[in-house]
Amino acid sequence: MVVVIGVVINMNDYPWLIRDYQETDFNFVKSCFLRGLYYGDSWFSLIPKDIFMHNYSKAADVLILSPKRTIKIACVKDDPDTILGYSIMKDDFSVVDFVFVKKAHRKQGIGKSLVPQHPKSVSHLTTLGKMLLPKLQNCVFNPFEL
Repeated sequence: MVVVIGVVINMNDYPWLIRDYQETDFNFVKSCFLRGLYYGDSWFSLIPKDIFMHNYSKAADVLILSPKRTIKIACVKDDPDTILGYSIMKDDFSVVDFVFVKKAHRKQGIGKSLVPQHPKSVSHLTTLGKMLLPKLQNCVFNPFEL
């Protein structure tokens, strides 16, 4: 059972499970992170794509590989290698850096199951972040939490 945004979720009721990040997840996480930021944020998409990808790729590496970050993976229950989504958070779960769910699996509660109950801030504000932020009590957008 998981408590998310004040709601108890029995993970046995869903066809996915939440597992820890593995090194083999790196390419998927990084590519979705970069595309999600570029296409999901109106400010980033103003930067020429090749300039953004080249420069923010380094920031993505630092964030994903940071020992101060936790990445949780939502995957198919019977196939842990089939990723449905993921979240990147500060180790104490006070900051949500990024949440991604594959388009075909959105609006099923996967994103909510990847987010801690009471984060104090989000560091990247994409379309999903803009939808989640008002639902998170006392949570603010703070890009300086990186």
